[in-house]
Amino acid sequence: MGPWDAAAVAVKAVLYGATLAAAGGVFFLTYSASLLEALDRAAIRRRVALLTAVAMVATAARILVTAASMSGEASGMLDAGLLGLVWHGGEGRAAVVRAAGLLLPAPALATDRRPRVWANAGACGAATSFAWVGHIHIHGLRWTALVLAIHLLAAAFWVGALWPLRLLTRGDDAGRVAAVVARFGSLALGAVGLLVLAGIVVLATLLGSASELWRSDYGRVACIKLALVGCLLAFAAFNKLRLTPRLSAGLCEPGLRAPGDRAAARALSRSIGAEMALAGAIFLATAALTSLSGPPA
Repeated sequence: MGPWDAAAVAVKAVLYGATLAAAGGVFFLTYSASLLEALDRAAIRRRVALLTAVAMVATAARILVTAASMSGEASGMLDAGLLGLVWHGGEGRAAVVRAAGLLLPAPALATDRRPRVWANAGACGAATSFAWVGHIHIHGLRWTALVLAIHLLAAAFWVGALWPLRLLTRGDDAGRVAAVVARFGSLALGAVGLLVLAGIVVLATLLGSASELWRSDYGRVACIKLALVGCLLAFAAFNKLRLTPRLSAGLCEPGLRAPGDRAAARALSRSIGAEMALAGAIFLATAALTSLSGPPA
């Protein structure tokens, strides 16, 4: 792997993370707005706007760095032929869909109103833009792209909630944190189920055989990703089964200067931070998986 290949993987990982987190932030504002204070909503909107800007820059960088990776030199970023090949190879269509989807929620982020249907539709478009290009289209089966889109939406819902939840855990109102976490937890069960099921279907389609998990480079990187996802699921289960009940139980404890179990809030903040780090590693593994080697199937 040359330096430009490594750069392409890094840019793609940033693109995954920023896009899915921005889209998921819109989802989070939609289902949690009534439980948040104005200052919290404003802070989340600012971060969604920042993530949107990062995703837009990463989208352009993705095309330039991919062309450089193809040529092995920086001059590839100025090669019209290579840039055209990347653009018309599907990356251009995905970039247009992603940019439109990211910009559609912008008016909603400029006000303190709950994001409307069109803002969420834009977030869905941005999150699923990655399904417009990639190895999944090798088979020519449209249903595989649909399954990947479901996987991406579930990932955006989960990842996009992590940083707002961590932001809330640093505040003083543990009761409000408990209410938001409880609402997210009730919705996340279905999202995590779809995430895992759709991911397994996509991976099985691309591998063709379970033995390719250890026989091929693609399968070995997929195993790393699966291990990271397993760790992420373990943290999520710990948060839901141990920390969230502690946070809610603290609401009824007498003698506290503020409602809620602050120790649980701090523990939840640390656990969510670990989830965010694991999510970043998963994006890096996914970028390597989709950039450095083709699927055996």
